[in-house]
Amino acid sequence: MFLIFILPFVGSLIYLYVHFYSKKNITRVAEGVKGTFVKNYTINKLEKELEFSNTFANKMELAEEHSRVGNFDRAIELYESCNTGLHSDDPGLAMKLIKNQYLNENHEEVVKYGRQLSKVKEFAHSNEKRAYAWSLFRLGKTDESQGVFEEMDLQFANYQNRLEYVYFLEEANKVDQAKEKLDTLLREVDTMDSYEKGINKAIIREIKNQYNHLKKA
Repeated sequence: MFLIFILPFVGSLIYLYVHFYSKKNITRVAEGVKGTFVKNYTINKLEKELEFSNTFANKMELAEEHSRVGNFDRAIELYESCNTGLHSDDPGLAMKLIKNQYLNENHEEVVKYGRQLSKVKEFAHSNEKRAYAWSLFRLGKTDESQGVFEEMDLQFANYQNRLEYVYFLEEANKVDQAKEKLDTLLREVDTMDSYEKGINKAIIREIKNQYNHLKKA
């Protein structure tokens, strides 16, 4: 009888220790608490890891964290330091540089990397290509910018980039073209079934809002 009662109790203690009180889990909880209350804790931790081991992976992880919190100068510095040797032709790395250079308003650098990626499949309909088009516009290259937006203007797809094209046309004082593009987008919306409208709900709302805005122009 003693064993019948004591063994489940011992088993419960072992379970609690393994799943809640083990050193690994205590460390994980402590790390989470520090990350919540200590400013820049994660960045400081990753900076120390990079000092200890100056690897590509550690640089990229630290760059991602700097980018996440808006430290674009440091993120760019780290990404640039990775952009050598075997990784100098890495489209993914170049796209990260475009994103951070754009957010840092370094439009010349965005255009430099955008030109390098112009034939890369992953870049063709990406957010980074949209940043490239806007950077061209900010640098006064309006026709070239429009050409990049037109490359992303595919029917029944890519709605966010196509709506950005509308914003571009409005900002470039081509309001009539913007209205025509919105008419096209709304006709496509009308052909969607209920499932498609559901998954595109947010962008459809933006398209309709922009349509109502331009009707007053």
